[in-house]
Amino acid sequence: MTEPCTSKRKWDQFVHVSHKAVQTQMEIDDNLGLNMKDTTPAEKTFRELQEDLRKIHAKIVEQEEIFMKERAKWEAENRCHYSKNEFFINRCRWETEYKKRHFQSVYEYRRKAVKDVPRFWVTAMYANKIIRKEIAKHDQDALEFLKDIKSCRTDDLKGFQLEFMFDSSNPYFKNEVLTKKYELKDGGECTFLMAVGTEINWYPGKTLTESIEKMTIGSEVVQVVQTCQSFFNFFATKTHRTSLCLDEDADKLEGNIIPLDYAIAVILRDDIVPHAISWFNYDEEGAMDEED
Repeated sequence: MTEPCTSKRKWDQFVHVSHKAVQTQMEIDDNLGLNMKDTTPAEKTFRELQEDLRKIHAKIVEQEEIFMKERAKWEAENRCHYSKNEFFINRCRWETEYKKRHFQSVYEYRRKAVKDVPRFWVTAMYANKIIRKEIAKHDQDALEFLKDIKSCRTDDLKGFQLEFMFDSSNPYFKNEVLTKKYELKDGGECTFLMAVGTEINWYPGKTLTESIEKMTIGSEVVQVVQTCQSFFNFFATKTHRTSLCLDEDADKLEGNIIPLDYAIAVILRDDIVPHAISWFNYDEEGAMDEED
């Protein structure tokens, strides 16, 4: 499989959306203000669908702007009442409840809108230059079966979890949901990070995180299993011994060394999940090339 193509070429590859995809779009709630054009399924082009996706993303951005103002207001009213750690937990509790009320429905609309868009999530992820480095060529076919990515706080509110939802027709592994959970463990003045991932149940001969290599031992040639580059290594369970602390604003973890998988998880949580439509239509390398 070739690398995910740019937005312009991607949309030019297709002329019409399937009847099923258009019907899904027409069911999107009028509260989003999409003002869908009065076209039949046969007339609905991917460019028109792309415009509808832009409007959904605009709704998400609008909600985010309101959220930031409301969060600033909450912080001003409550910061003086808590220690740094208490402030972090209580703000996480407030954010969780707020996002359930104001973001959950619009993310569901987006999920329905993109489910028939070819390679939506792998293209959005690949547009980010840090995540791109972790996606091997042999990963891309499997990532085409990725239907949605969700983010939520852990039960104790100190950590967070990412959920990757895959189509049941995925021929690479049996799991329909892969998760990566980051739990924060108190260690006095610092916080230690536990990264707990799903064990992937690969189909025979489909393991993307391993390769079979031939090796000569004495006079014999044997086959050995070696770990290879793959985005799916992200789901490995790890204990990060590096101590991390909340920053001055109790907004994020910081330290001398930030584990790569944690940095990727934060990008997915804060950038890719909320702004997936924008990333789908954007390429960091391409944008930088144009600027240069």
